[in-house]
Amino acid sequence: MEVKGIFSSIKSSINGMSSQMARIGAISQNIANAEKLPDEDGNVYKRKIVRQSGSSGSSNSFGSELNLKMKTTKSSHLGGGNELAASSSTQSRGYEVIELDEVNKIYDPENPLAGEDGYVVMPKINTVEEMVDLVSASRNYEANISVLTATKNMAKKAMDI
Repeated sequence: MEVKGIFSSIKSSINGMSSQMARIGAISQNIANAEKLPDEDGNVYKRKIVRQSGSSGSSNSFGSELNLKMKTTKSSHLGGGNELAASSSTQSRGYEVIELDEVNKIYDPENPLAGEDGYVVMPKINTVEEMVDLVSASRNYEANISVLTATKNMAKKAMDI
């Protein structure tokens, strides 16, 4: 069932908050494991990122997202009449957590985990970049809360009319 009216704004805000929380969680794990050595099997922690599932890898181009068509509904329906409708792929955007296979090789021949060439394999995580991403995700989360609060206030004022 398609969500319309003021509820679509609430749904958008909740989806945004959900993806930002996933982003904050992935960044927190990255920071916590930035200096982690490989385990006994030689497996290295993989940096995690959160990508919007419709943002890349999708068959739709940016231009196709801008092609809006006039959609007609029955005038007796709530919010009925003519309205612009985006392509259906924008209706259900989520996110996905991706693990990157990038590693740093650090020369430390005295380390027991070093390979034959004297290099220790470490996760390729820049903690400064991760902290900047963490602040960005936090601000995006706050922006979604502001939109949700404004939407709730509009709904309350509409009920007073």
